[in-house]
Amino acid sequence: MKRRLKTQRAEVAEWKFSKLPRIQWDNGSKMKVWSLRVFLSLLVLAMCALSDAVAQPPQRAHVVIIDPAHGGDDSGVKVSDKEYEKDITLAIALSLKKELEKIGNIRVQLTRSSDKLVPFSERRKTAASARGELFVSIHVNAGFGKTSSGYEVYFPGVRDAQAEQSNSKEILKDMARNKSLNDSIRLAQLIQKNMDGVFPRKSRGIRDASVPVLEGLSIPAVLVEIGFATNPEDRKKMTDGSTQNSVARALYQSIKDFY
Repeated sequence: MKRRLKTQRAEVAEWKFSKLPRIQWDNGSKMKVWSLRVFLSLLVLAMCALSDAVAQPPQRAHVVIIDPAHGGDDSGVKVSDKEYEKDITLAIALSLKKELEKIGNIRVQLTRSSDKLVPFSERRKTAASARGELFVSIHVNAGFGKTSSGYEVYFPGVRDAQAEQSNSKEILKDMARNKSLNDSIRLAQLIQKNMDGVFPRKSRGIRDASVPVLEGLSIPAVLVEIGFATNPEDRKKMTDGSTQNSVARALYQSIKDFY
């Protein structure tokens, strides 16, 4: 019995070690290695993973154009004894830029970053040269008496787009214009929702209109009237730094949600 077990063990040992691939070193020592097929498979997988990592192009940042209305000799409406529309819109724009650039995949271009006069045409050129994807113009409202208050959002007019389409045979441009129009409306709706946290139940709706600064833009664009300088309550809020930051955060969240 012992002799049979000894024979079986010898046979098993001979089978186990004789079937494995070996590498012969000069000193005569031997070592067990993985089969060539497993090694090559792992090598191919590693090379594919490295190739994918190298081939991934860097993600292009979204370019957002922020347009603080007025500036320089064009003060806009008077909001307080010391502040005009141009001051309020610039303060909000700078705060918004700071918030947006924290995201990482958004680059902000201001149409003005200081108290200077910039014509509408130059503002539109800024959007084109920077390859902007969104255009947000910030304004302060006025008029309609002291009782009028709240915020409203404008987008390039539907009627204007339809009129241009009826006089043009450039179908592809019309399709692109319609896509921008739909995206403008979507952005306006997001702004309306997020601004409600700053001015509760003060929304005056979203409206289509011919707005000079937005004319000719081929990207989604909106104009935000953040409140009425002629309304005492709105005026008090708009001159408050914390409210200006809250408006900036509402616009920030809207743009973030858009993407």
